[in-house]
Amino acid sequence: MSSPTMPSAPVAGDQVPWPNPPREPGPWDGGPPIAPPGNTPLPPLPGAGGVVHGGGNAANPWSTAQPPPEVNIPPSRVGPPPTGPAEPPAPLVDRAPTAVLVLAGLILAAGIAGLVYVVVAGGRSYPDAWDDRVAPIAEEVADLRELDFEHPVEVNFLSEEEYSARATEGADDSVEATAYYDDQAAQLRALGLLEGDVDLGEANDTLNDAGTLAFYDPTVEQVYVRGTEITPALRVTLAHELVHVLQDQHFDLERFDELTEDGRAASLRALAEGDAEHVEDAYVSDVLTDDERAFYAEETRAAADGADEGVADVPPVLTTFFAAPYILGPRTIAYLDEEGGQSAIDEALQDPPTEEELFNPLLLGSDAAEIRGDLTAEVPEGGAELERGDFGPTAWYLVLDARLDSTQAIAAVDGWGGDEYAVYRDGDDRVCVAASVIGDDEEATARLGDALTAWVDGSPADTAEISVDAGVIRFRSCDPGAEAEATGDAVTPDALAVPTVRTDLYLEAVGAGLADDDATCLADGVVRTIPSEKILDGYLQTEASTADIQALRSECGF
Repeated sequence: MSSPTMPSAPVAGDQVPWPNPPREPGPWDGGPPIAPPGNTPLPPLPGAGGVVHGGGNAANPWSTAQPPPEVNIPPSRVGPPPTGPAEPPAPLVDRAPTAVLVLAGLILAAGIAGLVYVVVAGGRSYPDAWDDRVAPIAEEVADLRELDFEHPVEVNFLSEEEYSARATEGADDSVEATAYYDDQAAQLRALGLLEGDVDLGEANDTLNDAGTLAFYDPTVEQVYVRGTEITPALRVTLAHELVHVLQDQHFDLERFDELTEDGRAASLRALAEGDAEHVEDAYVSDVLTDDERAFYAEETRAAADGADEGVADVPPVLTTFFAAPYILGPRTIAYLDEEGGQSAIDEALQDPPTEEELFNPLLLGSDAAEIRGDLTAEVPEGGAELERGDFGPTAWYLVLDARLDSTQAIAAVDGWGGDEYAVYRDGDDRVCVAASVIGDDEEATARLGDALTAWVDGSPADTAEISVDAGVIRFRSCDPGAEAEATGDAVTPDALAVPTVRTDLYLEAVGAGLADDDATCLADGVVRTIPSEKILDGYLQTEASTADIQALRSECGF
């Protein structure tokens, strides 16, 4: 990370340096080709993608006016494509309503004539050498990532038609699958994240096919690529996929079912993407020539335009879930890199942080990230339970941000201490969500309660309620129906600009010489007092923000 040089930590009266507007990698304009993760299980609701460069030492943060970042849908590249369930599936990670958890189907690799294989431990066959088109990229990736490949893997170069067919292979339009998707849509409407009669199965198929360039399937240890011509963009995409191969060989990307607590499976998914984008960034800057970078930028813009058109009709909340690992992961990787370099990243991939630490990397290793006690979501008498799990802070933030100001939503969620939810069908045949939630302490619980009360007050009539019982918040909300009008804003990836900007600000402030506590206070203060709409509209780039910044400096004591 590049930061302005300062002789000493800022003191009262000094000007505080600020980072440039967020840039790629991740969902910002200029990042990787925009595409939904068409070939991976839909991630858990709470998050299952970075580095900022130096800003001017001025009272006006982000001093050169820039347009607000455009949040796009980056490609997911780990895992096979999701398919509609033949029967309601169990969640891959028990972290959120199964509205965003769809079991993946396997893709069978196309045969490649003349390829030589070697049998290794466990009986699985691998090629004895990399494809000639891939070998130099693999060598560069191993060097950039500072890890060695245990063995080559097969890379399948597919035509547009072959790749598209695989991306939508196994879709299920049975009566059972339709009923399943209808229930998931009802859950999302109950949480204020969706409106209308939406065909989630069709949306899922669209996300599978639109704009995806490649993916690595850890279940068969093969890479699948859309296209056969090795362009700069395809080389960069392969570099990303080969990082996933390294991760799988060294850290095991198939152990999600072992990471059942505290959202660690979602964190591993996001860290894997953040790590891959970190190396992808280095590949673009260190390996591509100037001409290749220019051509890569052109290809990226073209892919972005095509993917935007392809997913235009997909509910934005689904694209937000898909994009979350690419929004949150790189920020956490940047934080880990700042704190401990590559060894810290390796340790996190081996022992993933909690989902709360992914949402706010400033909590890594602190007591504030500990979950308080065991909670039980209560299903009313006569209700038929459909599923049970826990949301985590990212899910609550998205729910609250849809109806409340981002400053209230982030302040409430920052005090999250634990929860459990249950989805059930009530006596009126409505799909409802009940949740028990607690804060880190009594004050934090009160903030959460106030925010959820405001959310309930903004709900359609007779659909939601909240109470507090022995220090535990009891929340309930039911599907208002497909005909009900939305009572909040659509949830888009823009919502996740708030936690990512906080991490960016912290990293830049520490790089400029602020103490950790001061940098944390300042970064927290910005997102808790300045609404996301103003941040995205460039408010922090204007002189008008000076008074806000000075007030935060005073509150933080420097």
